[in-house]
Amino acid sequence: MKGGINMLTNYKYEMYPTKEQSDKLNYWIDICRQQYNSALLDKQRHYKEHGKGLSRYSLQKIQTSDKKKHSFLKEIPSQPLQEVFFRLEKSFDKFFRKEARYPKLKKYREYNSITFTQFGVGQIYNKKKGKYSSVRYAASFSNNGKLLISKLGELEVNFHREIPSDGKVKQVILKRQSNRWYAIFCVERQAEPIIAIKDINDSDRIGIDVGIKKFAVLSNGLEYENPKFLRKSKKKLKRVQRKYSKMQKGSNNKKKQLIKLQKLNEKISNQRRDFHHQLSNKLTSQYKFIAVEDLKVKNMIRNRKLSKSISDAGWGQFRRFLEYKCEKKGLIFIKVSPQYTTINCSGCGTPVKKSLSVRTHICPHCGLILDRDHNAAINILSKALSLV
Repeated sequence: MKGGINMLTNYKYEMYPTKEQSDKLNYWIDICRQQYNSALLDKQRHYKEHGKGLSRYSLQKIQTSDKKKHSFLKEIPSQPLQEVFFRLEKSFDKFFRKEARYPKLKKYREYNSITFTQFGVGQIYNKKKGKYSSVRYAASFSNNGKLLISKLGELEVNFHREIPSDGKVKQVILKRQSNRWYAIFCVERQAEPIIAIKDINDSDRIGIDVGIKKFAVLSNGLEYENPKFLRKSKKKLKRVQRKYSKMQKGSNNKKKQLIKLQKLNEKISNQRRDFHHQLSNKLTSQYKFIAVEDLKVKNMIRNRKLSKSISDAGWGQFRRFLEYKCEKKGLIFIKVSPQYTTINCSGCGTPVKKSLSVRTHICPHCGLILDRDHNAAINILSKALSLV
């Protein structure tokens, strides 16, 4: 491949709106949530009456006419309002692909962000003048480098790391997380050219088997322990949840306790995210060919005995981090079917059945004795190489 491909990467920063800005953002999010619910009900009603759903463009036309009747819709920039219909459309697409459940009405806690789908300064065609002219979108950077949002003003953002100078900000998401606010910039930049297979040595190729007892075992024998952040915070989390459930509904104390609960969950989530980032960065720095199992994590979570442990490990998030970092660096990333990777012997290929409690692979045919996860990791790499 001669040149890199364009890829999108998210950069998340904490922002510090004023009390007035925070109240306005909460109001905007709530209006967008109501628009989402209203659009969902409109689609359902239209389907019952005509046997087909309303398209995104039809919903946008309804919203345009609603703006003439309801002045409060004009208080919000048009981009976040229109993006509501993108979200709804995406939810239905996932439902039809059987990747998610049927879309439902969103409660206050389930809708926590608004998206500005265009960022910076763009070009529009002026019919009267017969030429293109510059226009500043609803979201952009101000002259002093702050985040500027139309009808909201400048926002203080903690840019703890620089947005790449070779990238272009395509959109920005303003997200509410417990009592904190974040700005997530979606940046388009060119990835590195993909490395040729012939240039990759055997030592640069690994298969990764993820698990519960050991988070990851590599085909070369290296192991990474599972930090189990949720399990370690289990007692503290139970205590905070129990206290929250006993408090009077609607009281100020219950609201304060809810913030404590949200902060604790956020801390666990951040610990897990940081671990996944560090490990994925380490692996993509050391290896050029990475193979993993294409696990259907959502289906696996249905197992009540293992659901909490699987969620605590966060295999899906780790795989996403690995994938985009490989794409960014031009490395080869391959997902293989998990079928028979644990059962088959990596030495002779003969199936050797074993229960989950058996942690050692012992092959009665070729005599190979190996940790079961190490055996699976070797099989994952072999499958990936056969696909290439």
